[in-house]
Amino acid sequence: MIIGLGLAAPTLTMPWLAGCTPSDPTVDSPTIAPSTPSSAAPSSPPASPSPTPAPSSPSAGAAAPEQALAALAAAILAGPNRKQLSKDRRQLLTFLRSAHTAHAHAITNPLPTPAPVKIGGMSLNSSLALLARREASAAGRYRNAALKANGSDALLWGSLSLAARSFAAAIGSANPPATRRVADQKPVEVLSEAAAVQELVRQLHAIVYGYQLAIGKLKVFSKQRLKAERELLAQRIFRDRLIAWLKKHSADVPAAAAAYVPSVVPRNAATAGKLIMRMQTALQPFCGLWLAAAATPADRQQALTALSNAMKTARSWGAPLGAWPGWSS
Repeated sequence: MIIGLGLAAPTLTMPWLAGCTPSDPTVDSPTIAPSTPSSAAPSSPPASPSPTPAPSSPSAGAAAPEQALAALAAAILAGPNRKQLSKDRRQLLTFLRSAHTAHAHAITNPLPTPAPVKIGGMSLNSSLALLARREASAAGRYRNAALKANGSDALLWGSLSLAARSFAAAIGSANPPATRRVADQKPVEVLSEAAAVQELVRQLHAIVYGYQLAIGKLKVFSKQRLKAERELLAQRIFRDRLIAWLKKHSADVPAAAAAYVPSVVPRNAATAGKLIMRMQTALQPFCGLWLAAAATPADRQQALTALSNAMKTARSWGAPLGAWPGWSS
């Protein structure tokens, strides 16, 4: 099992730790259905995928907010204040335009012609603040939709909610983050909830091992080490809760491997941080599997929270901004 990588695994036989492997550690990439992702590339954080629309895709009206966000980003890029945009902010806006267009296509396809967006005499800061507010508003609406949905629809709306929230934060950042390429992705099968939780537990066993490797290369009492130790504790608590869930539902509990092989061998603080970032990035599709498989609103909310936590943790260790949180790549 390799810790820190997501491998496409149609049959989910060997899990990959976003960076380690058993005796050769690894974390697998899950399989999700009519609007789910596939696997991640072994050497670097995967491109953010754009899922194929679910069979029960919503009406064209449901895609309108994503089209409007894409149009607003495009209007800022082409607006009268475009020369004031830094290279990083221009790249961010280009990413947002592409990501929202991909989101709209995932909701319904073909798309209707969007209404033009005009920003008039707004200053650059005002137009960016408007985009950030609309992203935050969309995030709240999509979260509500995710908690009411089932299967791949729950994953679709949950992913859009977390993406919009991260986009709003990125727009308001003084230093815009790096971004992943927005790419299409083939759908994969949605598992039963017990199977999804078992896969997640396998990955968490590997992640706990990987954190221990990484922490050993961080300076004692450094902020990074204290942060990693808190995260390791949180991963253990999360894993134990999922194990309790499996026992309650009379499902087998996957055992931890004796050892795992990291995708990045931690030799210093920089490589230790890179391993943690890869592990948390590779964990997200397994949280997405659980979100798609969750049978109750309570489990769905826990899965969405787990996905949000993994995404935020990965970003805090330098992961680029992605268009599809929770989807394999």
